[in-house]
Amino acid sequence: MGRSIVLFYFMLGVIQVNSQPCSEYIQHKKNVRGNVLICPNAMAEDLKELYKSIINTHPNPYIYCSKEKLDSAYTEAQNAVLSAQNILDFSLVLTGFIKNIRDSHTYFNPRDLLVLSGNKSKSVPFYLNKIDSKFYLVKAYDNTIPVGVEVLKVGSMTVDSLYQLTRLFSPDEAYTESARTEITIKMMGLVFNVQNESLENEVQFKYVNTLGDTLLKKIRRIKSKKLFKNEEWYPSKELEYHFLKDQAYLRVYSFESRNEKKFKKTIDQFFSLVASKGINSVIIDVRENRGGFILLLEHLLSYININDETYDLNYSYKRSDLDRFESLSRLKKIDFVKKAKRVYPRGMISREYDFFLSPKGTLRTILYEKNLVNSSNNHYRGNCKLYMNGLSMSASVLLASWFKETNRGETVGTPCFGSLQATHGNPATIVLKNSGLPVSISTLKLTPNNDMKNKYGDIDVDKTVTITLRDIQSGIDPFKLN
Repeated sequence: MGRSIVLFYFMLGVIQVNSQPCSEYIQHKKNVRGNVLICPNAMAEDLKELYKSIINTHPNPYIYCSKEKLDSAYTEAQNAVLSAQNILDFSLVLTGFIKNIRDSHTYFNPRDLLVLSGNKSKSVPFYLNKIDSKFYLVKAYDNTIPVGVEVLKVGSMTVDSLYQLTRLFSPDEAYTESARTEITIKMMGLVFNVQNESLENEVQFKYVNTLGDTLLKKIRRIKSKKLFKNEEWYPSKELEYHFLKDQAYLRVYSFESRNEKKFKKTIDQFFSLVASKGINSVIIDVRENRGGFILLLEHLLSYININDETYDLNYSYKRSDLDRFESLSRLKKIDFVKKAKRVYPRGMISREYDFFLSPKGTLRTILYEKNLVNSSNNHYRGNCKLYMNGLSMSASVLLASWFKETNRGETVGTPCFGSLQATHGNPATIVLKNSGLPVSISTLKLTPNNDMKNKYGDIDVDKTVTITLRDIQSGIDPFKLN
């Protein structure tokens, strides 16, 4: 009798859950987030697809968590989707599961929710900075509110609650907590816009000005699609350099260049000028550089490598439907096979060819020993400094690791978003069948071939430089003063 009652209430619960209006498939451009729910079985299928793709694709999802822990996180995620949810809540479930891997290349980017919403989506751009326990405005759209004021609320959210929500969305990388905090703060404006369901054309900010007055001010929203093309907020600049007396400064915003030849040529020009001017102090700045192509990093290293040693990286691959060989076009794949057969069994390409022929699921590590040379045979042997912060990621982490390993120069700023142990790369994107959410999964693990200690934690800086409230209010870059 007791068992029958339990079964009755269980079936009643199932009926109530399934009676909620929900969709099996989400059409994002027709969906106002929060109004359309995705069905439990659809979310469960997407989680299963994601878990399977990670296991089949990721070269090592168990560096920072055991298989048991990842499986437990997957079960928790499945239990979290027993009732219909809106797409924002489901994306939090996905993110909570993925974060256990602690690989920022295996990640759901909440920005994609704005992109998927198409022309309907509107945003209010702003950046904050956290100093002690307070949040200060660094930048606002149209400069409507003065920078440096203490922000208390954005829309209906307190900044503390916005920060906590953003932490749920921000990626993890190894055990680099200070960098994760920096990234979380940088993402707060994005996450506010993702969760903001208001149809109002303006967002109200509550803040305290420098005189101690509490004020309210509205900032207008613009179309997210237009914002992403705004150079002031999403600059496309990749490189710039300056000379001041006996110092040379090179800012590398990204190693992911749209024109590799132009990128290399700019590096060539910079170091050519360094040589002709007799400069003996070079600063390389990779703050907020999210990474990119190792080939371009190696080109930069070819100019500052003074030990005449190869740059040794272990590349760990898992053969899968999403690995870099499967992403080649048909013609490029044919060309790769021809080149490999021409020299087989000699050379690095032969080892890649062996891996290419291996069955799906094969895991292999190949040591790449790169000779760091450039066409002008120019090697800068003077003093070198590296500026970095918590938003220096991927290839920038490899640069920081190389600086430490070779004792090439002083590192200045805050720890980057990665450890000495490894970083990941070549993320492949899968689009989940029911929710339509794109998720990136690493297909490559890059491990420097060194004996550095403290491999899983922060890459410590030699000199800490952070932005103060006075810097924000005066518009001064403290790195320039250092």
